[in-house]
Amino acid sequence: MAARFGQPLRYPSHCDALEVELREATTDGRRLSPSTLRRFFGLVGKEGGYHLHTLDTLARYAGHTDFADFGQAVTRQAEANPTHPTDIPELLAMEQLAHPERLLLGYFLGRITRPAVPTAPAAPLALRLAAHPAGQQYFVESFVDLAYLNGAYGQVVAEYLRHKPTPQAQLFGHCALFLGEFLAQNEPAWRRCLAQLRALPVPADVHAFPRGRRAFAELVAAWHDAPANPQLGPLLAQFRQEAGALPRPAVPTSPLPAFYNLFPAGFHFLVAEALFLTGQFADLRGWVELIWADYPEVAHLEHNVYAELLHAFGAVANQRLGLPAVAPTRLRGLFALDSHSWLLDYYRVHFWLAELHFATEATKQQQLQELISTFAHEHGMPLFRTLANQLVPASGR
Repeated sequence: MAARFGQPLRYPSHCDALEVELREATTDGRRLSPSTLRRFFGLVGKEGGYHLHTLDTLARYAGHTDFADFGQAVTRQAEANPTHPTDIPELLAMEQLAHPERLLLGYFLGRITRPAVPTAPAAPLALRLAAHPAGQQYFVESFVDLAYLNGAYGQVVAEYLRHKPTPQAQLFGHCALFLGEFLAQNEPAWRRCLAQLRALPVPADVHAFPRGRRAFAELVAAWHDAPANPQLGPLLAQFRQEAGALPRPAVPTSPLPAFYNLFPAGFHFLVAEALFLTGQFADLRGWVELIWADYPEVAHLEHNVYAELLHAFGAVANQRLGLPAVAPTRLRGLFALDSHSWLLDYYRVHFWLAELHFATEATKQQQLQELISTFAHEHGMPLFRTLANQLVPASGR
């Protein structure tokens, strides 16, 4: 269906357009509503199955007589080619799938294997994907579920590290485990992770995001050791030099939104995130200005979690330095996008922290602190609660 439609069906507007095509192609007077199509393509929640009329209509659109004919075609294909992939990891490796299609399939697999409880163990399928080359690239490295680091996704990353020994994979995986332990405030564990990170080689061609996560680890560790005066100047000078040597990726032009490893300024964002969380506002303001200067296109990306957070970080830095600032509100529109829900689970708490900097009413402060505290408890990340409490002293609550 996506092949005939011309692109993956990812947004409600796609379903609206498809509904028009189906209505024009139908001769029996019956139609499928956009809401049915949204359920079918996973854009909204769904329980139970589908009416045969729905399946027949979709099968006809895909080039079959009806749904039964579609099933028979799949059976014939499997019988004619015994090596035809029937296993999900092998399906993800099919050469017939284009890169965007594999990313979308990896996103889908991330959604269906994600446990209801953030600290619950990983599903068997997720662990199998972590051991498979296609699953490693299009599932572990693309559906980066930071909110579940101290549960299922942390287990997936540990399994991934056992099976992918490349320098980039090892750097990516150990950085992820460091982040989970640091947010859990498990100092012995994150110090072990940090020692592993420092011992890993960092070849010149390593992707910007793993490099940025390593920079994040160095910054937050320096802040932890001397929170009143962390002396980040030498590190930031090193990171500016490193940022200047990074290859400049192109902004994606495909229908896929530019999130995670398609974001052009990943290294820069992760340095900014570390400065925001550690309250280094003068350095943060300078770093965000550097991003706008080096990557002016980032400021104009639409529906992009990282770009919108950079706007929020800059606003907070200005506000804390006594400069003109407008409270961040642009992120709110992202929370309605189903395509970003897995990413926003983690970065939503960053936005709450940004809002807390601007909150002046006790009621609003309490509301935000409760949201952050609940997130910290459910995801095993008490550092976020600590940071929120530091922003609003007990006398102001």
